[in-house]
Amino acid sequence: MNLDPVKKLMYEQDFTAAEKLLQKGLKTEKDKFMIFYFLGLVHFELRNLDKSIQFFEKSLNLRPNNISVYIKLAVLYQTMGDTESSKNNYLKSIELDSNQIRSYYGLYQLKPKFLKDEYYDKIKNISLHAKENSTDLAISKFLLSKFEITKKNLKKELTLLEDAHKTIFNANLQYNRESDFYYKKIMQKFHNKIEYLNLDNSDKQKYTKPIFIIGLPRTGSTLIESIISTANNNYLSFGESSFFHMGILEQIKKKNLFNNENYFNVNIIELDLKEFKEYLYKRYSQFSPSENEKEIIDKSLDNFFNIETILKVFPDAKIINSTRNIYDNIIAIYEKLLAKLSWAHTIKDILDYIDIYLRIMDYYKKKYPQNIITISLESLNNDKYKETKKIFEFCDLNWNEEIFEFHKRDNLYIKTSSNVQLRTGIQSYDYNKYKRYYSLFENYKKNYDWLKN
Repeated sequence: MNLDPVKKLMYEQDFTAAEKLLQKGLKTEKDKFMIFYFLGLVHFELRNLDKSIQFFEKSLNLRPNNISVYIKLAVLYQTMGDTESSKNNYLKSIELDSNQIRSYYGLYQLKPKFLKDEYYDKIKNISLHAKENSTDLAISKFLLSKFEITKKNLKKELTLLEDAHKTIFNANLQYNRESDFYYKKIMQKFHNKIEYLNLDNSDKQKYTKPIFIIGLPRTGSTLIESIISTANNNYLSFGESSFFHMGILEQIKKKNLFNNENYFNVNIIELDLKEFKEYLYKRYSQFSPSENEKEIIDKSLDNFFNIETILKVFPDAKIINSTRNIYDNIIAIYEKLLAKLSWAHTIKDILDYIDIYLRIMDYYKKKYPQNIITISLESLNNDKYKETKKIFEFCDLNWNEEIFEFHKRDNLYIKTSSNVQLRTGIQSYDYNKYKRYYSLFENYKKNYDWLKN
């Protein structure tokens, strides 16, 4: 079976259509390994985790030593909070091939203490033999930087971390350049220069009170999402869907607006709102189709670029802007290897992106004060009653103390790097966690006024 159409549909986040193609393949193909494997991926994205496990296990029955399946199962169990099953699958993949750097990385993400000292030489060897500008090389350097923390060797830690970021950026260079162009050129300039076509207010509103959580990574956004979705208020969380960006990009690409020749001649983006709504509704309705009447929570953090469009589609949307101490926020981003974020691989790029974010948020908070609330992680950690009541009142939701039991939910689904931390509940804010890195900002303070505060 040619899986390219399936991969394309998954990239476009049309998981329902991808599943239909795969189901057809089950009826015609003799070798069903890859079909089972991709069905596992599709149902993982659709949050049908039991089905996802079943399909991955079916693929393992056909190829019992397939390392990719063990790693996917490990990630799936990690998302579910099943630490032991996740760890066992990572260890199984290492048993099959001790050079599986992604498995060591998975163990570290699961719990840093799982990255045992005995793995150091193996990871060091992988770094010496990995291809230049490869993901494997980037991950190995990232993990080696973590070993330096216990040795309190800050200089070597930062050198390895810098190398890891440079390598991961170059490993997917074309994507990262296109992503940078989209965020820094297109969305920074045109977020409030969109002309909406086909405005039809007679259409029935599918979602009347959606909640969008926006901001920067590592600001407690997943904590807010988990708390809200725990309350019995008829909300379904979609995580970081990126549906708004994908829908906008689809229309931009059709019109070929931003090639190198005509970029500077573009003054406004035209967005067909009817087509855009259809795109959004189709994507959102994929998840738990029987629960289509539920309201949505979308935690695509970079939707701060799309606030104008969000409020055109959903006029009564509530937007929660999650924040934290800016120094801690920068380091919390940099000390992770957020491979899919093109702007997160140098301190300078992170500062530039934050500068864009702060200016855009300042604009929208003044324009739509009734639709936007800002919640800081420090306040939420240290005064959970006051801050959660503020959130629930703003979103017109029913508050009760059961929301603080979110970490005990059987269906708590967390794909972000906050997975393990959040499963212990709300903790006091650690003001000293990143202070050893604050000297990194000294050379940049003159260029960013907000960094001086």
